[in-house]
Amino acid sequence: MIDLSRRNLLANSALLLAGSGLARPGLSLGAAGAASATAPAVAPGVTGAGAQPIVLCWNENPYGPSPAARAVLSHTIPFSCRYPNEENGQLIDALAAHERIPADHIVLGTGSGELLRALGLLNGRNGGEIIAAQPTYSELTDYARQSGATLKFVPVDKALKHDLTEMRAAVSAHTRAVYICNPNNPTGTALQAEAIEAFVNSLPEGVTTIVDEAYMDFADLQGVQTVSGLVTQGKRVVVLRTFSKIHGMAGIRIGYGIARPDIINDIGAVAMTSPNIFAVRAARASLGDHAFLIDTRRRIIGSRQRITRELTGLGLAYAEPQGNFVFFNTGKPLERFTELMHARSILVGRPFPPYDTWCRITIGTEPEVTAFLQALHAIPA
Repeated sequence: MIDLSRRNLLANSALLLAGSGLARPGLSLGAAGAASATAPAVAPGVTGAGAQPIVLCWNENPYGPSPAARAVLSHTIPFSCRYPNEENGQLIDALAAHERIPADHIVLGTGSGELLRALGLLNGRNGGEIIAAQPTYSELTDYARQSGATLKFVPVDKALKHDLTEMRAAVSAHTRAVYICNPNNPTGTALQAEAIEAFVNSLPEGVTTIVDEAYMDFADLQGVQTVSGLVTQGKRVVVLRTFSKIHGMAGIRIGYGIARPDIINDIGAVAMTSPNIFAVRAARASLGDHAFLIDTRRRIIGSRQRITRELTGLGLAYAEPQGNFVFFNTGKPLERFTELMHARSILVGRPFPPYDTWCRITIGTEPEVTAFLQALHAIPA
């Protein structure tokens, strides 16, 4: 079974760092103590004291937090003794305005990971059946399994997209939820909104569709967009969003869910914690920093196009990417490819069986992408 939870991803990546002798040193710090997005990348092959490996394996956004969020984080230190309380409501109101949806249709989470776990518990306990793609992000299904769920995994299609036809066929009288990560992690592929809407409309009334849109802000294909509108239509749909990706706040931990008020109340009833004051304030600030968000999206998509052009030139197949990463066929066992990249101080992804020659590469800064592409051309075929 593929394990794609954030916790295990971090643990596995840490082992890779230790095993390769590339223990991650402290990154250079910019404004408000945040990792600088302009820190120079290590050239391939550079090792030794002071060398910083290029980390392209965690789907992090190297350009965030935004300047507005960094300033708020710094100014919030004196208030760190306080609970956010009323500020939670202020953030929900800001998100409601942003999403053009009533405030009672939104719930906050400590990252979308907490909400995924809550939904795994709600739909998986007492043997509840949950359907998901294979491979996909597994925080929900892992937690559901621990809650006693019955899981059905449906392989992605030849284009490495969710196979909605087969997923619909897998729905039974025992199915409580279907999980769709769109764009999907690790493949990066995405479904058009109208395809998801048709799928939702085909389901039995009691089945919940959970759509994880963590990477939606990086999508640029026509028709690939949020399906949050299904919620206001009264559909049994939960849409999950996060500040970890486009907002560059993976280490701060805040996300939100959009659903009907009855489902929002169910999620709130099993909430495991609440966001901290730094996360709440930084999220509000970042939400309004439009210049940063537009520039980050432009940079990520531009670098994504650079990578796919080079892969095409090298004759290496890749899934159509719509996130801040690219999933491609290295043409050799991934363990060997990983070793060759590590030797050049570049940390890349891990296996996603059965795609044992495929690698998921995170899109870093422009200099980091340049270093990766140079290494890609330099390694033996």
